Amino acid sequence: MQKKNEKLEDSFFENINGYSLDFNQRKIIIDETPNILVVAGAGSGKTLTMVGKVKYLIEKLNVRPEDILCISFTNETVNSLKKKLDYDLDVFTFHKLSLEILKDQHVFFQIAKEDLLEYIVYEYFESIIYNNSYLNYVLAYFNYYIDKKELNLETIKKEYFNLFTSYKKLIITFINRIKSNNHTMKNFLKYLKRNKYLYSKKKKFKNKCFLIIMFDIYRIYLEELNSTYSIDFDMMISLASFIVKKRGMKRFYKYIIIDEFQDTSMVRYKLVKSIQEECDSKILCVGDDFQSIYRFSGCTLDLFVNFKKYFKPSKVLYMNKTYRNSLELIKISYNFIIKNHYQLSKRIISDKRLKNPLKLVYFTKSNYEYKFFRLLDKLYLEGKKDILVLGRCNHDIKAVYQQELLDGNLQYKDMKIRYLTVHTSKGLEADNVIVLNLVDDILGFPNKIEEDEVLKLFFKNKEKYLYAEERRLFYVALTRTKNNVYLMTKKNQESLFVLEIKKKCEIFDV
Repeated sequence: MQKKNEKLEDSFFENINGYSLDFNQRKIIIDETPNILVVAGAGSGKTLTMVGKVKYLIEKLNVRPEDILCISFTNETVNSLKKKLDYDLDVFTFHKLSLEILKDQHVFFQIAKEDLLEYIVYEYFESIIYNNSYLNYVLAYFNYYIDKKELNLETIKKEYFNLFTSYKKLIITFINRIKSNNHTMKNFLKYLKRNKYLYSKKKKFKNKCFLIIMFDIYRIYLEELNSTYSIDFDMMISLASFIVKKRGMKRFYKYIIIDEFQDTSMVRYKLVKSIQEECDSKILCVGDDFQSIYRFSGCTLDLFVNFKKYFKPSKVLYMNKTYRNSLELIKISYNFIIKNHYQLSKRIISDKRLKNPLKLVYFTKSNYEYKFFRLLDKLYLEGKKDILVLGRCNHDIKAVYQQELLDGNLQYKDMKIRYLTVHTSKGLEADNVIVLNLVDDILGFPNKIEEDEVLKLFFKNKEKYLYAEERRLFYVALTRTKNNVYLMTKKNQESLFVLEIKKKCEIFDV
Protein backbone atom coordinates (compact mmCIF):
# COMPACT_ATOMS: atom_id res chain seq x y z
CA MET A 1 0.00 0.00 0.00
CA GLN A 2 2.87 2.37 0.85
CA LYS A 3 4.49 1.75 -2.54
CA LYS A 4 1.18 2.46 -4.26
CA ASN A 5 0.81 5.76 -2.36
CA GLU A 6 4.35 6.70 -3.32
CA LYS A 7 3.48 6.10 -6.95
CA LEU A 8 0.37 8.29 -6.70
CA GLU A 9 2.43 11.11 -5.13
CA ASP A 10 5.14 10.94 -7.81
CA SER A 11 6.00 14.40 -9.20
CA PHE A 12 5.45 12.90 -12.65
CA PHE A 13 1.70 13.45 -12.21
CA GLU A 14 2.12 17.15 -11.37
CA ASN A 15 2.68 18.11 -14.99
CA ILE A 16 0.88 16.21 -17.72
CA ASN A 17 0.60 18.67 -20.60
CA GLY A 18 0.61 21.50 -18.06
CA TYR A 19 -2.00 19.97 -15.69
CA SER A 20 -1.76 18.24 -12.34
CA LEU A 21 -3.78 15.02 -12.32
CA ASP A 22 -6.33 14.31 -9.59
CA PHE A 23 -6.39 11.20 -7.39
CA ASN A 24 -8.70 9.13 -9.60
CA GLN A 25 -6.76 9.96 -12.76
CA ARG A 26 -3.49 8.90 -11.12
CA LYS A 27 -5.08 5.71 -9.78
CA ILE A 28 -6.21 4.74 -13.30
CA ILE A 29 -2.79 5.39 -14.79
CA ILE A 30 -0.81 3.19 -12.40
CA ASP A 31 -3.31 0.29 -12.40
CA GLU A 32 -1.99 -2.76 -14.26
CA THR A 33 -5.19 -4.87 -14.28
CA PRO A 34 -5.36 -6.67 -17.67
CA ASN A 35 -8.73 -5.13 -18.61
CA ILE A 36 -9.92 -1.80 -17.24
CA LEU A 37 -13.07 0.16 -17.98
CA VAL A 38 -12.87 3.83 -17.04
CA VAL A 39 -16.29 5.42 -16.57
CA ALA A 40 -15.55 9.08 -17.24
CA GLY A 41 -18.09 11.85 -16.63
CA ALA A 42 -18.47 14.73 -19.10
CA GLY A 43 -15.55 17.17 -18.79
CA SER A 44 -13.63 14.92 -16.38
CA GLY A 45 -10.38 15.00 -18.37
CA LYS A 46 -10.49 11.61 -20.07
CA THR A 47 -8.19 12.66 -22.93
CA LEU A 48 -5.67 14.06 -20.43
CA THR A 49 -5.80 10.77 -18.51
CA MET A 50 -5.23 8.78 -21.70
CA VAL A 51 -2.22 10.99 -22.51
CA GLY A 52 -0.97 10.51 -18.95
CA LYS A 53 -1.32 6.73 -19.30
CA VAL A 54 0.75 6.70 -22.49
CA LYS A 55 3.45 8.89 -20.94
CA TYR A 56 3.52 6.72 -17.81
CA LEU A 57 3.92 3.53 -19.81
CA ILE A 58 6.79 4.95 -21.84
CA GLU A 59 8.62 7.04 -19.22
CA LYS A 60 8.02 4.95 -16.09
CA LEU A 61 7.53 1.38 -17.33
CA ASN A 62 9.88 1.64 -20.34
CA VAL A 63 7.26 0.44 -22.80
CA ARG A 64 8.20 1.20 -26.41
CA PRO A 65 5.86 3.64 -28.22
CA GLU A 66 5.37 1.10 -31.01
CA ASP A 67 3.96 -1.37 -28.45
CA ILE A 68 1.03 0.95 -27.66
CA LEU A 69 -2.15 1.28 -29.72
CA CYS A 70 -4.70 4.06 -29.21
CA ILE A 71 -8.13 3.81 -30.84
CA SER A 72 -10.61 6.66 -31.08
CA PHE A 73 -14.01 7.12 -32.72
CA THR A 74 -13.46 9.78 -35.40
CA ASN A 75 -10.62 11.28 -37.42
CA GLU A 76 -11.09 14.53 -35.48
CA THR A 77 -10.62 12.85 -32.08
CA VAL A 78 -7.66 10.87 -33.42
CA ASN A 79 -5.95 14.05 -34.64
CA SER A 80 -6.69 15.80 -31.34
CA LEU A 81 -5.12 12.93 -29.37
CA LYS A 82 -2.07 12.84 -31.63
CA LYS A 83 -1.41 16.55 -31.01
CA LYS A 84 -1.38 15.98 -27.25
CA LEU A 85 1.07 13.06 -27.38
CA ASP A 86 4.82 13.67 -27.62
CA TYR A 87 5.51 10.21 -29.00
CA ASP A 88 5.21 8.52 -32.38
CA LEU A 89 2.76 5.68 -31.76
CA ASP A 90 -0.24 4.20 -33.58
CA VAL A 91 -3.37 6.31 -33.03
CA PHE A 92 -6.16 5.05 -35.31
CA THR A 93 -9.88 4.90 -35.85
CA PHE A 94 -11.23 1.34 -36.08
CA HIS A 95 -11.39 1.73 -39.85
CA LYS A 96 -7.80 2.94 -40.14
CA LEU A 97 -6.62 0.16 -37.79
CA SER A 98 -8.34 -2.44 -39.98
CA LEU A 99 -6.81 -0.93 -43.09
CA GLU A 100 -3.31 -1.05 -41.59
CA ILE A 101 -3.73 -4.69 -40.50
CA LEU A 102 -4.81 -5.72 -43.99
CA LYS A 103 -1.98 -3.73 -45.60
CA ASP A 104 0.55 -5.40 -43.28
CA GLN A 105 -0.73 -8.79 -44.46
CA HIS A 106 -0.78 -7.72 -48.15
CA VAL A 107 -4.55 -8.05 -48.41
CA PHE A 108 -5.76 -5.54 -51.00
CA PHE A 109 -9.31 -4.48 -51.79
CA GLN A 110 -11.48 -1.59 -52.88
CA ILE A 111 -13.61 0.42 -50.42
CA ALA A 112 -17.18 1.06 -51.53
CA LYS A 113 -18.54 4.59 -51.58
CA GLU A 114 -19.77 5.59 -48.12
CA ASP A 115 -23.22 6.57 -49.43
CA LEU A 116 -23.72 3.41 -51.53
CA LEU A 117 -26.45 1.97 -49.31
CA GLU A 118 -28.41 5.25 -49.25
CA TYR A 119 -28.11 5.48 -53.05
CA ILE A 120 -29.41 1.92 -53.53
CA VAL A 121 -32.35 2.54 -51.18
CA TYR A 122 -33.23 5.72 -53.09
CA GLU A 123 -33.04 3.97 -56.48
CA TYR A 124 -35.02 1.00 -55.17
CA PHE A 125 -37.94 3.14 -54.08
CA GLU A 126 -37.86 5.05 -57.35
CA SER A 127 -38.18 1.76 -59.23
CA ILE A 128 -40.88 0.01 -57.16
CA ILE A 129 -43.25 2.95 -57.49
CA TYR A 130 -44.21 1.32 -60.81
CA ASN A 131 -44.35 -2.23 -59.44
CA ASN A 132 -47.64 -2.92 -57.66
CA SER A 133 -46.58 -6.16 -55.99
CA TYR A 134 -43.47 -4.70 -54.33
CA LEU A 135 -45.17 -1.39 -53.68
CA ASN A 136 -47.93 -3.23 -51.85
CA TYR A 137 -45.34 -4.77 -49.52
CA VAL A 138 -44.26 -1.26 -48.57
CA LEU A 139 -47.79 0.10 -48.29
CA ALA A 140 -48.80 -2.89 -46.17
CA TYR A 141 -46.38 -1.65 -43.55
CA PHE A 142 -48.62 1.43 -43.24
CA ASN A 143 -51.82 -0.64 -43.59
CA TYR A 144 -52.55 0.63 -47.10
CA TYR A 145 -53.07 -1.41 -50.26
CA ILE A 146 -53.37 -0.24 -53.86
CA ASP A 147 -56.23 -2.65 -54.62
CA LYS A 148 -58.31 -1.63 -51.61
CA LYS A 149 -57.56 2.07 -51.71
CA GLU A 150 -57.87 3.80 -55.02
CA LEU A 151 -54.41 5.27 -54.94
CA ASN A 152 -52.61 6.55 -57.98
CA LEU A 153 -48.89 7.12 -58.22
CA GLU A 154 -49.14 10.88 -57.73
CA THR A 155 -51.19 10.43 -54.57
CA ILE A 156 -48.65 7.96 -53.22
CA LYS A 157 -45.74 10.26 -54.01
CA LYS A 158 -47.36 13.26 -52.35
CA GLU A 159 -49.42 11.86 -49.49
CA TYR A 160 -46.98 9.21 -48.33
CA PHE A 161 -43.70 11.02 -48.94
CA ASN A 162 -42.99 11.47 -45.21
CA LEU A 163 -43.97 7.88 -44.48
CA PHE A 164 -41.63 6.61 -47.18
CA THR A 165 -38.84 8.81 -45.84
CA SER A 166 -39.07 7.29 -42.36
CA TYR A 167 -39.42 3.81 -43.91
CA LYS A 168 -36.20 4.28 -45.89
CA LYS A 169 -34.38 5.37 -42.74
CA LEU A 170 -35.69 2.28 -40.96
CA ILE A 171 -34.36 0.07 -43.79
CA ILE A 172 -30.93 1.71 -43.56
CA THR A 173 -30.88 1.42 -39.75
CA PHE A 174 -31.75 -2.29 -39.87
CA ILE A 175 -29.12 -3.06 -42.53
CA ASN A 176 -26.47 -1.05 -40.65
CA ARG A 177 -27.20 -3.11 -37.55
CA ILE A 178 -26.87 -6.32 -39.55
CA LYS A 179 -23.48 -5.21 -40.85
CA SER A 180 -22.10 -3.75 -37.62
CA ASN A 181 -23.00 -6.91 -35.69
CA ASN A 182 -21.61 -9.28 -38.30
CA HIS A 183 -24.97 -10.86 -39.17
CA THR A 184 -25.54 -12.36 -42.61
CA MET A 185 -28.35 -13.23 -45.01
CA LYS A 186 -28.72 -16.51 -43.08
CA ASN A 187 -30.19 -14.53 -40.20
CA PHE A 188 -33.26 -13.81 -42.33
CA LEU A 189 -34.87 -17.10 -41.23
CA LYS A 190 -34.10 -16.29 -37.58
CA TYR A 191 -35.83 -12.92 -37.94
CA LEU A 192 -38.88 -14.59 -39.48
CA LYS A 193 -38.98 -17.18 -36.72
CA ARG A 194 -38.71 -14.51 -34.04
CA ASN A 195 -41.47 -12.56 -35.77
CA LYS A 196 -43.72 -15.61 -35.61
CA TYR A 197 -43.55 -15.81 -31.81
CA LEU A 198 -43.28 -12.15 -30.78
CA TYR A 199 -46.22 -10.46 -32.42
CA SER A 200 -49.94 -10.54 -33.14
CA LYS A 201 -51.21 -11.68 -36.54
CA LYS A 202 -51.46 -8.11 -37.85
CA LYS A 203 -47.96 -7.16 -36.72
CA LYS A 204 -46.52 -10.42 -38.01
CA PHE A 205 -47.73 -9.63 -41.51
CA LYS A 206 -46.53 -6.04 -41.31
CA ASN A 207 -43.05 -7.09 -40.14
CA LYS A 208 -42.85 -9.87 -42.73
CA CYS A 209 -43.54 -7.33 -45.49
CA PHE A 210 -40.80 -5.11 -44.10
CA LEU A 211 -38.29 -7.98 -43.93
CA ILE A 212 -39.02 -8.94 -47.55
CA ILE A 213 -38.28 -5.41 -48.77
CA MET A 214 -35.31 -4.97 -46.45
CA PHE A 215 -33.58 -8.18 -47.51
CA ASP A 216 -34.30 -7.50 -51.17
CA ILE A 217 -32.44 -4.21 -50.79
CA TYR A 218 -29.66 -5.87 -48.79
CA ARG A 219 -29.30 -8.51 -51.54
CA ILE A 220 -28.92 -5.77 -54.17
CA TYR A 221 -26.39 -4.01 -51.93
CA LEU A 222 -24.26 -7.15 -51.57
CA GLU A 223 -24.49 -7.86 -55.31
CA GLU A 224 -23.29 -4.33 -56.04
CA LEU A 225 -20.31 -4.82 -53.72
CA ASN A 226 -19.46 -8.16 -55.35
CA SER A 227 -19.77 -6.80 -58.87
CA THR A 228 -17.26 -4.04 -58.10
CA TYR A 229 -15.00 -6.25 -55.94
CA SER A 230 -15.60 -3.86 -53.04
CA ILE A 231 -16.18 -4.10 -49.30
CA ASP A 232 -17.71 -1.56 -46.93
CA PHE A 233 -16.22 -0.35 -43.65
CA ASP A 234 -17.92 -2.93 -41.43
CA MET A 235 -16.80 -5.70 -43.78
CA MET A 236 -13.28 -4.32 -43.63
CA ILE A 237 -13.27 -4.55 -39.81
CA SER A 238 -14.64 -8.13 -39.95
CA LEU A 239 -12.03 -9.09 -42.55
CA ALA A 240 -9.27 -7.63 -40.39
CA SER A 241 -10.47 -9.74 -37.43
CA PHE A 242 -10.47 -12.85 -39.60
CA ILE A 243 -6.95 -12.12 -40.89
CA VAL A 244 -5.60 -11.59 -37.36
CA LYS A 245 -7.00 -14.96 -36.27
CA LYS A 246 -5.64 -16.77 -39.36
CA ARG A 247 -2.30 -15.03 -39.92
CA GLY A 248 -1.52 -13.20 -36.68
CA MET A 249 -0.23 -9.63 -36.32
CA LYS A 250 2.78 -7.88 -37.84
CA ARG A 251 2.55 -5.23 -35.12
CA PHE A 252 2.75 -6.44 -31.53
CA TYR A 253 0.72 -4.27 -29.16
CA LYS A 254 1.27 -4.77 -25.43
CA TYR A 255 -1.25 -2.07 -24.53
CA ILE A 256 -4.50 -1.02 -26.22
CA ILE A 257 -6.24 2.19 -25.15
CA ILE A 258 -9.77 2.75 -26.52
CA ASP A 259 -11.59 6.09 -26.37
CA GLU A 260 -15.41 6.55 -26.57
CA PHE A 261 -15.95 2.89 -25.69
CA GLN A 262 -19.67 3.48 -25.09
CA ASP A 263 -20.06 3.73 -28.88
CA THR A 264 -18.54 0.36 -29.79
CA SER A 265 -20.22 -2.25 -31.98
CA MET A 266 -19.80 -6.03 -31.94
CA VAL A 267 -17.58 -6.11 -35.05
CA ARG A 268 -15.24 -3.60 -33.40
CA TYR A 269 -15.22 -5.56 -30.16
CA LYS A 270 -14.32 -8.76 -32.06
CA LEU A 271 -11.41 -6.98 -33.76
CA VAL A 272 -10.05 -5.79 -30.40
CA LYS A 273 -10.46 -9.26 -28.89
CA SER A 274 -8.66 -10.90 -31.81
CA ILE A 275 -5.71 -8.50 -31.39
CA GLN A 276 -5.67 -8.97 -27.61
CA GLU A 277 -5.65 -12.76 -27.90
CA GLU A 278 -2.86 -12.67 -30.48
CA CYS A 279 -0.65 -10.16 -28.60
CA ASP A 280 -1.70 -10.81 -24.98
CA SER A 281 -2.44 -7.10 -24.71
CA LYS A 282 -3.64 -5.17 -21.69
CA ILE A 283 -6.71 -3.05 -22.45
CA LEU A 284 -7.87 0.29 -21.08
CA CYS A 285 -11.32 1.43 -22.30
CA VAL A 286 -12.57 4.95 -21.56
CA GLY A 287 -16.10 6.26 -22.04
CA ASP A 288 -19.38 7.46 -20.58
CA ASP A 289 -22.59 5.45 -20.95
CA PHE A 290 -24.54 8.66 -20.17
CA GLN A 291 -23.32 9.82 -23.60
CA SER A 292 -23.96 6.73 -25.72
CA ILE A 293 -25.78 8.20 -28.75
CA TYR A 294 -24.98 5.99 -31.76
CA ARG A 295 -27.27 3.00 -31.27
CA PHE A 296 -28.92 3.81 -34.62
CA SER A 297 -25.67 2.92 -36.37
CA GLY A 298 -25.31 -0.47 -34.70
CA CYS A 299 -23.41 0.40 -31.51
CA THR A 300 -24.43 -1.63 -28.47
CA LEU A 301 -24.35 -0.28 -24.93
CA ASP A 302 -24.19 -3.85 -23.62
CA LEU A 303 -20.42 -3.95 -24.22
CA PHE A 304 -20.02 -1.03 -21.80
CA VAL A 305 -22.63 -1.89 -19.16
CA ASN A 306 -21.54 -5.55 -19.03
CA PHE A 307 -17.82 -4.95 -19.58
CA LYS A 308 -16.83 -7.68 -17.10
CA LYS A 309 -18.71 -10.25 -19.16
CA TYR A 310 -16.72 -9.47 -22.32
CA PHE A 311 -13.28 -8.86 -20.80
CA LYS A 312 -11.86 -11.11 -18.05
CA PRO A 313 -10.31 -10.46 -15.57
CA SER A 314 -11.37 -6.83 -15.41
CA LYS A 315 -11.95 -3.81 -13.21
CA VAL A 316 -14.21 -0.75 -13.43
CA LEU A 317 -12.77 2.58 -12.30
CA TYR A 318 -14.38 6.03 -12.20
CA MET A 319 -13.46 9.60 -13.07
CA ASN A 320 -16.23 11.52 -11.37
CA LYS A 321 -14.92 15.09 -11.12
CA THR A 322 -15.83 17.45 -13.95
CA TYR A 323 -13.70 20.47 -14.74
CA ARG A 324 -16.20 21.89 -17.26
CA ASN A 325 -19.67 22.12 -15.73
CA SER A 326 -20.89 23.91 -12.60
CA LEU A 327 -22.25 21.89 -9.69
CA GLU A 328 -25.66 23.49 -10.30
CA LEU A 329 -25.78 22.26 -13.89
CA ILE A 330 -24.50 18.83 -12.86
CA LYS A 331 -27.33 18.38 -10.36
CA ILE A 332 -29.97 19.16 -12.99
CA SER A 333 -28.40 17.11 -15.80
CA TYR A 334 -27.64 14.17 -13.47
CA ASN A 335 -31.21 13.98 -12.13
CA PHE A 336 -32.36 14.11 -15.75
CA ILE A 337 -30.12 11.33 -17.10
CA ILE A 338 -30.43 8.84 -14.24
CA LYS A 339 -34.04 8.20 -15.25
CA ASN A 340 -32.55 5.88 -17.86
CA HIS A 341 -32.21 2.53 -16.11
CA TYR A 342 -29.82 0.63 -18.40
CA GLN A 343 -26.54 2.28 -17.39
CA LEU A 344 -23.89 2.30 -14.66
CA SER A 345 -24.58 4.48 -11.64
CA LYS A 346 -22.03 7.19 -10.91
CA ARG A 347 -21.68 10.31 -8.78
CA ILE A 348 -20.34 13.47 -10.45
CA ILE A 349 -18.80 16.37 -8.54
CA SER A 350 -17.46 19.83 -9.37
CA ASP A 351 -15.73 22.75 -7.67
CA LYS A 352 -17.39 25.27 -10.03
CA ARG A 353 -20.42 27.26 -8.88
CA LEU A 354 -22.86 29.18 -11.11
CA LYS A 355 -26.34 30.36 -10.22
CA ASN A 356 -29.11 29.44 -12.71
CA PRO A 357 -26.98 27.93 -15.53
CA LEU A 358 -30.06 26.94 -17.58
CA LYS A 359 -31.96 29.76 -19.32
CA LEU A 360 -35.28 29.47 -21.17
CA VAL A 361 -35.63 31.64 -24.27
CA TYR A 362 -39.22 31.67 -25.59
CA PHE A 363 -40.16 32.23 -29.22
CA THR A 364 -43.27 32.08 -31.37
CA LYS A 365 -43.80 30.64 -34.83
CA SER A 366 -43.32 34.06 -36.42
CA ASN A 367 -40.28 35.34 -34.50
CA TYR A 368 -37.99 32.29 -34.16
CA GLU A 369 -35.06 33.68 -36.16
CA TYR A 370 -35.54 37.18 -34.72
CA LYS A 371 -35.32 35.81 -31.17
CA PHE A 372 -32.24 33.78 -32.02
CA PHE A 373 -30.32 36.78 -33.31
CA ARG A 374 -31.55 38.94 -30.43
CA LEU A 375 -30.07 36.29 -28.14
CA LEU A 376 -26.74 36.43 -29.98
CA ASP A 377 -26.76 40.23 -29.74
CA LYS A 378 -27.36 40.12 -26.02
CA LEU A 379 -24.62 37.55 -25.45
CA TYR A 380 -22.24 39.70 -27.51
CA LEU A 381 -22.99 42.77 -25.38
CA GLU A 382 -22.37 40.69 -22.25
CA GLY A 383 -18.95 39.71 -23.63
CA LYS A 384 -19.93 36.10 -24.26
CA LYS A 385 -18.32 35.38 -27.60
CA ASP A 386 -17.55 31.61 -27.58
CA ILE A 387 -20.90 30.07 -28.53
CA LEU A 388 -21.88 26.53 -29.53
CA VAL A 389 -25.24 26.47 -31.36
CA LEU A 390 -26.76 22.98 -31.27
CA GLY A 391 -29.69 21.44 -33.12
CA ARG A 392 -31.21 17.97 -32.79
CA CYS A 393 -31.21 17.68 -36.60
CA ASN A 394 -29.55 19.50 -39.47
CA HIS A 395 -32.76 21.33 -40.36
CA ASP A 396 -32.79 22.93 -36.88
CA ILE A 397 -29.55 24.81 -37.49
CA LYS A 398 -29.85 25.31 -41.25
CA ALA A 399 -32.26 28.26 -41.16
CA VAL A 400 -30.43 30.36 -38.56
CA TYR A 401 -26.99 29.62 -40.02
CA GLN A 402 -28.04 30.54 -43.55
CA GLN A 403 -29.73 33.69 -42.27
CA GLU A 404 -26.51 34.76 -40.55
CA LEU A 405 -24.65 34.30 -43.83
CA LEU A 406 -27.27 36.33 -45.69
CA ASP A 407 -27.22 39.16 -43.15
CA GLY A 408 -23.42 39.27 -43.19
CA ASN A 409 -23.20 40.78 -39.69
CA LEU A 410 -19.60 42.27 -38.96
CA GLN A 411 -20.51 41.96 -35.26
CA TYR A 412 -20.59 38.14 -35.31
CA LYS A 413 -17.15 38.00 -36.92
CA ASP A 414 -15.74 38.91 -33.52
CA MET A 415 -17.44 35.88 -32.02
CA LYS A 416 -16.53 32.20 -32.15
CA ILE A 417 -19.86 30.66 -33.18
CA ARG A 418 -20.07 27.00 -34.18
CA TYR A 419 -23.28 25.52 -35.64
CA LEU A 420 -23.48 21.76 -35.08
CA THR A 421 -25.89 18.91 -34.51
CA VAL A 422 -25.74 17.48 -31.00
CA HIS A 423 -24.25 14.25 -32.39
CA THR A 424 -21.28 16.08 -33.92
CA SER A 425 -20.75 18.20 -30.79
CA LYS A 426 -19.81 15.26 -28.56
CA GLY A 427 -16.34 15.79 -27.12
CA LEU A 428 -16.46 19.55 -27.72
CA GLU A 429 -17.05 22.40 -25.29
CA ALA A 430 -17.74 26.14 -25.35
CA ASP A 431 -18.12 28.98 -22.88
CA ASN A 432 -21.87 29.03 -23.58
CA VAL A 433 -24.33 26.82 -25.47
CA ILE A 434 -27.59 27.51 -27.32
CA VAL A 435 -29.94 24.56 -27.97
CA LEU A 436 -32.51 25.18 -30.74
CA ASN A 437 -36.08 24.05 -31.42
CA LEU A 438 -36.93 22.44 -28.09
CA VAL A 439 -40.59 22.01 -29.00
CA ASP A 440 -43.11 19.22 -28.58
CA ASP A 441 -43.23 17.91 -32.14
CA ILE A 442 -42.43 14.79 -34.16
CA LEU A 443 -39.15 16.37 -35.25
CA GLY A 444 -38.60 18.28 -32.02
CA PHE A 445 -36.28 17.36 -29.16
CA PRO A 446 -36.89 14.59 -28.20
CA ASN A 447 -37.38 13.45 -31.76
CA LYS A 448 -40.60 11.40 -31.67
CA ILE A 449 -39.88 9.11 -34.59
CA GLU A 450 -39.69 6.23 -32.15
CA GLU A 451 -37.62 3.13 -32.74
CA ASP A 452 -39.83 0.79 -34.68
CA GLU A 453 -40.85 -2.52 -33.12
CA VAL A 454 -39.50 -4.41 -36.12
CA LEU A 455 -35.99 -3.72 -34.80
CA LYS A 456 -36.75 -6.01 -31.86
CA LEU A 457 -36.39 -8.85 -34.35
CA PHE A 458 -32.74 -7.97 -34.56
CA PHE A 459 -31.90 -8.06 -30.86
CA LYS A 460 -33.71 -7.46 -27.61
CA ASN A 461 -33.70 -3.84 -26.52
CA LYS A 462 -32.85 -3.77 -22.83
CA GLU A 463 -33.80 -0.11 -22.58
CA LYS A 464 -37.42 0.20 -21.53
CA TYR A 465 -37.50 3.91 -20.68
CA LEU A 466 -39.21 6.20 -23.21
CA TYR A 467 -36.79 8.17 -25.42
CA ALA A 468 -33.73 6.71 -23.64
CA GLU A 469 -31.30 7.58 -26.44
CA GLU A 470 -32.87 11.01 -26.96
CA ARG A 471 -32.39 11.60 -23.22
CA ARG A 472 -28.69 10.81 -23.55
CA LEU A 473 -28.49 13.13 -26.55
CA PHE A 474 -30.02 16.00 -24.55
CA TYR A 475 -27.58 15.26 -21.73
CA VAL A 476 -24.72 15.65 -24.22
CA ALA A 477 -26.15 19.03 -25.30
CA LEU A 478 -26.42 20.29 -21.71
CA THR A 479 -22.89 19.25 -20.73
CA ARG A 480 -21.04 20.98 -23.58
CA THR A 481 -21.04 24.28 -21.68
CA LYS A 482 -18.52 25.79 -19.28
CA ASN A 483 -21.14 28.28 -18.11
CA ASN A 484 -24.75 28.67 -19.33
CA VAL A 485 -27.11 26.79 -21.63
CA TYR A 486 -29.82 28.79 -23.43
CA LEU A 487 -32.79 26.59 -24.29
CA MET A 488 -34.92 27.96 -27.15
CA THR A 489 -38.49 26.75 -26.81
CA LYS A 490 -42.04 27.71 -27.80
CA LYS A 491 -44.50 28.96 -25.18
CA ASN A 492 -47.21 26.36 -24.50
CA GLN A 493 -45.42 23.90 -26.80
CA GLU A 494 -42.34 23.16 -24.73
CA SER A 495 -40.69 19.83 -25.38
CA LEU A 496 -41.10 16.97 -22.90
CA PHE A 497 -37.51 17.50 -21.78
CA VAL A 498 -38.00 21.23 -21.17
CA LEU A 499 -41.15 20.56 -19.13
CA GLU A 500 -39.19 18.09 -17.04
CA ILE A 501 -36.51 20.61 -16.01
CA LYS A 502 -38.53 23.83 -16.36
CA LYS A 503 -38.68 24.53 -12.63
CA LYS A 504 -34.88 24.53 -12.49
CA CYS A 505 -34.53 27.07 -15.33
CA GLU A 506 -34.48 30.85 -15.39
CA ILE A 507 -36.46 32.73 -18.06
CA PHE A 508 -34.07 34.79 -20.17
CA ASP A 509 -35.80 37.69 -21.88
CA VAL A 510 -34.41 38.84 -25.22
